[in-house]
This record gives sequence, C-alpha cells and structure tokens, in this order.
Amino acid sequence: MPINAFNSATDGLNPNRRSREHFVANTNLGDDGPWVPYADGVWFQPCCFNVTSGGFSVVLKGLPGAKLGVHYHVGTVRGYTIRGHWRYLEHDWVAKPGTFIYEPAGEAHTLVITDDSPEPALIVFMVEGGLIYLDKRINGAFAAYEDGFSLLELTRKHYREVGLDVGQLDLLVR
Repeated sequence: MPINAFNSATDGLNPNRRSREHFVANTNLGDDGPWVPYADGVWFQPCCFNVTSGGFSVVLKGLPGAKLGVHYHVGTVRGYTIRGHWRYLEHDWVAKPGTFIYEPAGEAHTLVITDDSPEPALIVFMVEGGLIYLDKRINGAFAAYEDGFSLLELTRKHYREVGLDVGQLDLLVR
C-alpha cells in the first residue's frame, strides 16, 4: 500500500556499495514468493529501483476486475502488456498482449484489469519518478505518495515476511 505521509526514505545502502553498472534482473513469474502485494488482486515484482529519480520498473500482475486507485505520475511512464487486458477508466482504449503505452506526466487515471480479461494481466511498467494517489479524479486531494524508495521499503518488508533473500534487492538499486 502506498505511503500516506512523507518521511526521510533511503535505499539503505552505503553510497560506495551502490552499483551504477549494467545489470540483468530475472523475474520469476511462476513463483508466488517474489510477488509483492500492492492492492486487492494486484501484485508486483521489482526489476529496478532508481535512487536518483525515485523511479522504478516492475512487472505488475492484476486479477480480472482488480484496480488501482486514481493517481497521477510526476514523470513519464512506459508500459508493455505481456498478458491479459487492462485499461484506464478515463480512456476508451483497452491494452492487450503486445500493447505499448506511453504516459506523459500529470494525467489522473484509474488502472483496471478488465472484468473480461481471459487471464491475470501482466504489465511491465517503467516509471520515472513518483506517483501521487488522489481521493477522487476531479479536484482530488492528496491521498498517498509512492516512489522507488517506498516500493523498495515495501518489497524488503515482504521479502522478510516470506523468507526471501532481502540482499538480492540491493542488486536492483541503481
């Protein structure tokens, strides 16, 4: 769940331990352990935490009918649909396998996995900067904030709870 109050977040790494090298992240889409619960019927697997911009890259999984609250991004977002069908309630298009999306910063939208999706949706999202959840789309007030730091914290907590190696997450910090 996104944070709803600002705090001083850190990646937890000593700056000289923070790698700036190329890397490969291997997701395990068939294993339930690495899927971090995010919202009802929605999980993610991390691919990268950007500690320069607060951005992040994830594979998002959502069950048919699941949704994320109304939010907008402070930076651009790119997404690629691997499986399933999803959309934004505020638009009339539906993303299906093979759909690439580009989102400019600042538009409020509500992500939903369509009720008729033939399977859980899997979407790769590359997010530049944080996102701000609103209590409603039009004239909405601040409800919560999410970025690469808060997702890293949430992922570390989940890994500890399910017995996964938290140190593996350090390899995803850039």
